[in-house]
Amino acid sequence: MPRTPIDEVNYQLIKAHILTPAESPLNPEQQQMFNRILSAARVLDKNPVTKQAVALHMTKYPEIGRSRAYLDISIAKRLFNTIHEFDFDFWQTWLINDIIENIKRARTSSQPHSLRVIAMEHANLIKALGKKPDEIQDPRLTEQHQFYILIQNNNQEIKLDLSKLKDLPEGSLQDAVRELNNLLFSGREIDDTQADQLMKT
Repeated sequence: MPRTPIDEVNYQLIKAHILTPAESPLNPEQQQMFNRILSAARVLDKNPVTKQAVALHMTKYPEIGRSRAYLDISIAKRLFNTIHEFDFDFWQTWLINDIIENIKRARTSSQPHSLRVIAMEHANLIKALGKKPDEIQDPRLTEQHQFYILIQNNNQEIKLDLSKLKDLPEGSLQDAVRELNNLLFSGREIDDTQADQLMKT
């Protein structure tokens, strides 16, 4: 008898399994797969990046391979739509178009309550559109932020400015990384002058 994958099982059987797991109509293999995919969906809620979700899923289920983990994540994305997968733009466009169609139908109708329907749909349209933003955020404001990599060595912190690192020539960047590597893994403490010298190289 061919095995039925969990994503092709009738939803009534899955509902019965969730409500009464002790009397589950699913066979043990399907129950195990359902539990894995439910776990994968929960992982996706917190980590929407597929690669990270697969790594976490494999940590929880070390007996499965990488291809099985990717398949579980794919099924979880299809069966359990998360906030990361939901297309809000499509939903809002559909909602606005539907409200506009209702207003058009109410205007052509000769029913006495059509004016009330138009007023209600206008209120719904205002809710769907939301209020106009006070001011558009200037993208140049985000360029003013400085980003640092903090390295801690024997209770001493070194700040590396990322904007300065990207401007360095490739050879000097490799030398600085090599020197930093030597200092960090040698086990000896560095003083402020060495840290300043490292930052300047």
